[in-house]
Amino acid sequence: MRFEITPYDDHGTPTPPDVVDLPTLRERLAEAAVTGQRLHIRPRPRHDRPATRHQEHRP
Repeated sequence: MRFEITPYDDHGTPTPPDVVDLPTLRERLAEAAVTGQRLHIRPRPRHDRPATRHQEHRP
């Protein structure tokens, strides 16, 4: 699974997101916990796998 991480600057403005794998997500979370960085994290489906029936009906 991949994850989209959107960091926020000191003023609360989102910066460009990164799409990362699970080990990188864990590293970024550990770093954010130490530094107090604010992150928004969303799971992203992999594009090399067929969509499930539930995902086929999404807009």
